[in-house]
Amino acid sequence: MKTALESLRNADALYTEKLVKLMKSFGLTIAEHRLLLLIESGLDTQEKISQATSLDTSTLSRQLKSAVNKDLLDKIATGRDKRQLIYSVTERGLDDVKKIAAELARLDAAAFENWNQNDRSLLEQLLEKLENSF
Repeated sequence: MKTALESLRNADALYTEKLVKLMKSFGLTIAEHRLLLLIESGLDTQEKISQATSLDTSTLSRQLKSAVNKDLLDKIATGRDKRQLIYSVTERGLDDVKKIAAELARLDAAAFENWNQNDRSLLEQLLEKLENSF
């Protein structure tokens, strides 16, 4: 018999598989999508993003460079020595974020189409309780 945590891990693996497939259809990685969302929310420097995500600067730098090369992000050098970079989401990046959000909403609706509101609320409460247990 599976434990509750094993079932949760299996559900996460299935969700991650669908998420990876969705991101690939847009030519993105999950990490790049997350960067777009963070930068769109106002975290516009590598320092701010690093603090929010706890990613080391070398990993983050590679992810940012990849997103810039894919025309998902723009960067502007600022400061006296032009070493500070300010990132912004490009029109293409914004368009992808909107389209991905719509697809994620469809995935959510499909996953829970046979659940009533009480079941969904209970799941949210139990997951929150589980998070707090750790």
